[in-house]
Amino acid sequence: METTLDFTQYQHRAKEERAQFSDLATVHAEIRKLQQENSFLQKQLALKPSITDVPSSSSERTTSPTVSFLPHNPSILSKHSLERNNVYSPLSKVVKPSLTAIVRQFSSPAESTGSQLIHVPVRRRLSLQQLRPNICRLHNNTRRMLDIHYSNRNLVSFLIHIGYETELCSQLSKFNITVRDGLHPLDLVLT
Repeated sequence: METTLDFTQYQHRAKEERAQFSDLATVHAEIRKLQQENSFLQKQLALKPSITDVPSSSSERTTSPTVSFLPHNPSILSKHSLERNNVYSPLSKVVKPSLTAIVRQFSSPAESTGSQLIHVPVRRRLSLQQLRPNICRLHNNTRRMLDIHYSNRNLVSFLIHIGYETELCSQLSKFNITVRDGLHPLDLVLT
């Protein structure tokens, strides 16, 4: 009776060992795939030109989360490797407006540094919280507008730098929005 128990225990252990060996083989295969992908990505990273606008410490911070959160599923891994290849493209889109603002800040003012009001007719009075997103939808940078207010009935005024006037007027004219020139907001008669 003891020999049958020993034999069944031996069979059970043999099955467990075979399952462990097959698991070990799949783990080794996955490790080989990851090592190959790692060497491929290191070669691609060595070939990619470095970004001079962004300091090296911030680019290291950008790549480290993707490396630390690698999935173990090969199908998901290929999706992540495609995303990791384009690490610098979303960064450049995010950094570009702030870099242009910094460059504008340190450039010498070639134009006059005053400000002026641009008057635009409106059909109805909207709150400023509703008006700002509408201006953004027209591809205008509301950060370059110093103030937005209603100077008269059916008339909104943008206080802007004189250097931004041509850019704003050209953007508004693309959408057939007329700018009232030579209008004084305290005049009682609106033309």
